[in-house]
Amino acid sequence: MKTIWAYLRHIFALTLICIALPTQAQSKPTITWLIWELSPEFIRHGEHAGKGFADRFLDFFIKSLPQYNHQIQWTNIQRFHREALLSQRCSPHIWGTFYPGQFAYSTAYMLTPPHVAIFHKSYEKRLGPAGTLLSIQDLFAKEKMTLLTPTVYMDEPRYPILSKYLEPYINTNQIIETSHGANDVDLRLLERGRADFALGFPTTISAQKIDRGIKGDFISYPLMEERTYNEIYVSCYGDEFGENVLTQINQLLDRQTLMEFLNLYEEWNDNDPHFRAAFIKQIISLSNRPTK
Repeated sequence: MKTIWAYLRHIFALTLICIALPTQAQSKPTITWLIWELSPEFIRHGEHAGKGFADRFLDFFIKSLPQYNHQIQWTNIQRFHREALLSQRCSPHIWGTFYPGQFAYSTAYMLTPPHVAIFHKSYEKRLGPAGTLLSIQDLFAKEKMTLLTPTVYMDEPRYPILSKYLEPYINTNQIIETSHGANDVDLRLLERGRADFALGFPTTISAQKIDRGIKGDFISYPLMEERTYNEIYVSCYGDEFGENVLTQINQLLDRQTLMEFLNLYEEWNDNDPHFRAAFIKQIISLSNRPTK
């Protein structure tokens, strides 16, 4: 009889252990990472899926924070704004202009280069060779050109530097906002004549050719109104949970890691020396960087 009771106690103890194990696994708090399709930042589909430079930054953050469970949530513009102000939501690669007073931010760890104006190559005779410095004010006022852009939210500017030049043309036929929630303009729409130009980055044309297989010829021009490299951060909703996550993120951002991030970015920007110089000046040179 004692043997039977001992056996039953053993089974009961094993059952409690089995119940406890998944409970312990689930006890880790979860970070929901909000990301979006924007090549070459985050790539969702095709042979390069998960290989965008910010995809790889996020991989590093996830592997470096094993004390959390991690969930990746793909968002469009509308879903991002619905999710962003919920607790335990973070974004791994974002400007520092969103939701002031409600978002918390890491130290700056990456840059975005100045925006460029992107045209179909057929505009080259009219505008000059690639690299010619243009004015977005002149494109609107003198050239009467049309801009194709994702939805422009003036209170959360998609174009932090250029938004004031776009504002007079919102709700006119010179700014055409795409109806879907994407974060960029498919350049094939320019080829089809939907508008004269779009705004992007120096990486946009080559990235869409690699990621989306775009075949058309396009050309980009720097803009005199934006010569600034904008700083990029990790952001979280600014409650105690978010602040704790960002404290741990900041401890990861030592100089060696940042230089590795730069190398990942340079796989997409043809090792642009101007970007590297700006990165060294604005990011690496911060005096409070941790060291390994």
